[in-house]
Amino acid sequence: MKPITLILLLCGMIFTNSFAQSHSITTLFKNNGRQVYELDSADFARVVSEPDSGSKLFNVNEYYINKTPRLVAKSWNRDNMQFEGQAVWFYPNGRKQELCNFHEARKKGDAYEYYPNGKLYIHKKYLWDDEKIAGNNELFLDYQDSTGKVLATNGEGYYKIYNNNFSNVFEEGKVKNGLRDGEWKGDNGAKDHHITFTESYDNGTLKSGRAVHVYENKTYDYTTRSVMPQFFGGLPAFGNYLSQNIHYPGVSRFNHTQGRVIVTFVVLADGSLAEFQVKSSPDILMSKEAVRVLAASPAWVPGYQFGKAVRVSYTVPINFTL
Repeated sequence: MKPITLILLLCGMIFTNSFAQSHSITTLFKNNGRQVYELDSADFARVVSEPDSGSKLFNVNEYYINKTPRLVAKSWNRDNMQFEGQAVWFYPNGRKQELCNFHEARKKGDAYEYYPNGKLYIHKKYLWDDEKIAGNNELFLDYQDSTGKVLATNGEGYYKIYNNNFSNVFEEGKVKNGLRDGEWKGDNGAKDHHITFTESYDNGTLKSGRAVHVYENKTYDYTTRSVMPQFFGGLPAFGNYLSQNIHYPGVSRFNHTQGRVIVTFVVLADGSLAEFQVKSSPDILMSKEAVRVLAASPAWVPGYQFGKAVRVSYTVPINFTL
């Protein structure tokens, strides 16, 4: 190893360790959630420390590479983020980006999003399963533009929903009783895979949608904007497939190793599975076995967005228990 490379590596180690706290684990990530191992490749660092006294929730703090806070939250799990209670995200400029509450790793109750200039953007309310209205698990309550002009209040008015960096209005339309109503129009603003769409709602229920996939010059009609991929027969059939095909690694059994393997993969537009990545695992043999069985899976029902079959990322936990 050349001396200059060694120096760079040592600097990276010192910088990474500066995030660490006692009894904590620091991990580096890209913005898309992919874990990386070099500081120069990372967009942020996640520091997970032990639960406070009397709590079972791990403390989660994320930092941009300039050490500005990115997230403050608590999680049931150290490796796979399962948030509980209040979580707060921040912009790189240090201003608040989003504040919401979680229950059982899902958003619940009032949630607030902010513009990068610090002004309130959207106030929503996330509903639990038994609270859903016309299949909707969120209510649009208040909206104002970046100057502070109020355009919707108490679930009545007009909404504009931007993409993540506020460079494009992704969709816009009227809300009534906190739900989409009437005609909504949208544009994903993408240079590749450009899509424009028009949808018709009645009190939160999507009656019809039409999307123009500009890049392929095709139009698709739909009545559900997004459909997640699934194993043929649903979760019960998938569980049965795993139980019949998973083989407990002999060495792992001998060593009394057990636990959960978290695997992410992509369900392609034709239903085939690809791009397997183990996010966490008790040991390498269990990782290989989990990936082997998933790779051998029959084709899935693909996911759909705006009427077209698309590739969708999917995460599966596979338990190995003696």
